[in-house]
Amino acid sequence: GKYLLTGLAEGIIHPGDIAGKFDTVVAGKSFARGSSRIHAPLAFQDAGINLIIAQGERIFSENCANLRIHIVNSASEQAKKLLAGEPVEDEELLSLLPNQAAEIMRSGSLLKYFQDIESGTRPVPQIETAPRPMTIAEKIIAAKTLNKDGQIGVPAVKPGDEVIDVPDICYGYELQTNATVNALRQEFGEDVQVRHPEKVFLYSDHTALLKDENTARLRHQQSEFANGHGITVYEIDPDKGAPAICHTDMVENHAAAGDLVLGNDSHTCSVGCLNTLAIGMGAVDLAGAIAYDKMVIPVPKPIRVNVRGRLPSRWLTTKDAMLQFLATDELRQGIASGRVLEFGGEALDNIPLDQQLKLTNMSIEGNAFTGVIEPNSQIIKFLAEKRGLSEEEIRRHLVYPDLNADYFRTLEIDLSKVVHTVATPGDTQNGRPLSEIRDQHIEIQEAYIGSCTHGTPEDLRQAAEVLQERKVKEGVNFFVQASSRENLEDAIEKGYIRILKDSGAIVLPIGCGACMGAASPEQGLVQEDKRAISATNRNFHGRMGPGDVYLASVYVTAASAVTGYICGPEDI
Repeated sequence: GKYLLTGLAEGIIHPGDIAGKFDTVVAGKSFARGSSRIHAPLAFQDAGINLIIAQGERIFSENCANLRIHIVNSASEQAKKLLAGEPVEDEELLSLLPNQAAEIMRSGSLLKYFQDIESGTRPVPQIETAPRPMTIAEKIIAAKTLNKDGQIGVPAVKPGDEVIDVPDICYGYELQTNATVNALRQEFGEDVQVRHPEKVFLYSDHTALLKDENTARLRHQQSEFANGHGITVYEIDPDKGAPAICHTDMVENHAAAGDLVLGNDSHTCSVGCLNTLAIGMGAVDLAGAIAYDKMVIPVPKPIRVNVRGRLPSRWLTTKDAMLQFLATDELRQGIASGRVLEFGGEALDNIPLDQQLKLTNMSIEGNAFTGVIEPNSQIIKFLAEKRGLSEEEIRRHLVYPDLNADYFRTLEIDLSKVVHTVATPGDTQNGRPLSEIRDQHIEIQEAYIGSCTHGTPEDLRQAAEVLQERKVKEGVNFFVQASSRENLEDAIEKGYIRILKDSGAIVLPIGCGACMGAASPEQGLVQEDKRAISATNRNFHGRMGPGDVYLASVYVTAASAVTGYICGPEDI
């Protein structure tokens, strides 16, 4: 709690300013946006904060409920009363929450709530929704819902239903596994139960570039827990880094069409590119899935996103499309907040799957519940090549939306109108056309390509295409990072890595690295008074270090590394 909110811009809060001195925090819109990590709610709890008045984002709000911290929407009447100094009863605050979140807080914890469900002291939520046309997300949720007879599956669900579902896969990583294990041990002592260890995957990837004692301890604790319970754990190699970033490994080796996946990270939505419903949740939710094979889902409203047309230039990518889409007025005003983005349309058949991944990976940057892609030929091709599955077997699991499914809104991405787009520092949704930025001649000292968004063989090919027979500008550090060893080996075999190294690029071991600030300056951390352009997914203040970070496609990032200022590949 000592360091609560000390990362705010301008350093306005210092260590110890909050802990033990307040019990309420008042904030604004999109509070704790994008973060699945339970460390923030734990810091609030440790600092003695039991009430937050703000428009909190979904995962943060769920984490707060799991820790019995009230989060009250600042637009509610109850918030107005509290801010006016009027008393509000606990039950009145609980009435603002979804029913299951309120029941979790009354139970004392998510694990106790699941225990009560299993013992029969609390009923399984009854879903009475009659058969209706459904979206992809609704069909997958309905198929995995625990029904009143204790079996799995209900005829239908609708937005607003609150269900307990059984996940097909759950996964986490070293930065949060200790919180998951602590929650399990608080419930079970040392005799922790793991109901289906074959469903659980744990990764050392986020801190793969760090060599300090604390992160080594976290990795060791995770491995010890996994090995003691028959759970698959992926450990780092001191030289090569992680075997893969967790989301990349899920896409390449584990998740399948029609699966329901719980991932302990906000970018779990990446896995939705496989026609999978992949939901980012917190460390305590992962503990619930490990111990009880259950997860709580409030059925979200769906938004249909029709993708049509073709990109007008070979230098344009789906990253440009998403940066442009996220910067539209509707997205910036929060239309996607807490809602599923369901991507469809005839254009998908012409977009390779690793480029479709950008659509789902970056859904969370619009505050969406998650993103999912409807069946298309590229999903079938990818799963056949990667997994050796027959087309018949793949098609058997694909989930299509019903033709007359009901959507909250229908939006469009017209690829023919996409231009190079760059997000200026502070927010992924600060997208602006490169044409408005190019003439400013914004100098950079660093360029970075990697993370769960990029780092595929196609991404590395694009970088090599720009750098072929060119050199990185003197004074610029250009970092490149594959998202899995398999992708790195593929890029080596095809000659991309040789081209990049010959140009002066620095090829890093595999891991999340500087994208989340888990790196040294020699590995891509952006220092104060430095400026970087990055083919990653987030540029919140302090995320990649104290310096300024612009977001762009691989092509724009690589071109900028050559010139030393932000520009496009057409400019070199």
